[in-house]
Amino acid sequence: MKARNLAVFLAVALSIGIFAVTGCLQAAETDAAYKAITDGAKQMMDGNKKIMDIMTKKGMVDPELTAANNQMKEGYEMIMKGEGMLGSNKAEAQSMASRGGKMMLDAQKKVAAQVEKKGMTQECKIDLSECTYGEQKIKEGALDWFFGY
Repeated sequence: MKARNLAVFLAVALSIGIFAVTGCLQAAETDAAYKAITDGAKQMMDGNKKIMDIMTKKGMVDPELTAANNQMKEGYEMIMKGEGMLGSNKAEAQSMASRGGKMMLDAQKKVAAQVEKKGMTQECKIDLSECTYGEQKIKEGALDWFFGY
């Protein structure tokens, strides 16, 4: 009888231990993925700020570019707000990162189109590349998050 109780106890303890470790690993993956997303968002914002500075100096700011810039800022703020919620409400943080990331990626397409339309691609080449690298980080973080790569 003692051996049976010991076996049951070990099975239960191991199961609880496995679930606890799995939960910790998932939390670490979530945090790492969110960090990749926030790093990408920061890099994208830096590149976008430099682009806006160049465009402003050249006098080429128009309502479409301003709207895209505002959309990018809004998406960035949403991602950063979600990062603060990561410890308490992962589902809401994930939702905010998804919405904010999509807003930033859409805004980046609009900014790049306006830069090209204004003939400023060469002047903004490095900053556009910085935004592209940030975009890649956001996408990689999202893939890590959703698919566990």
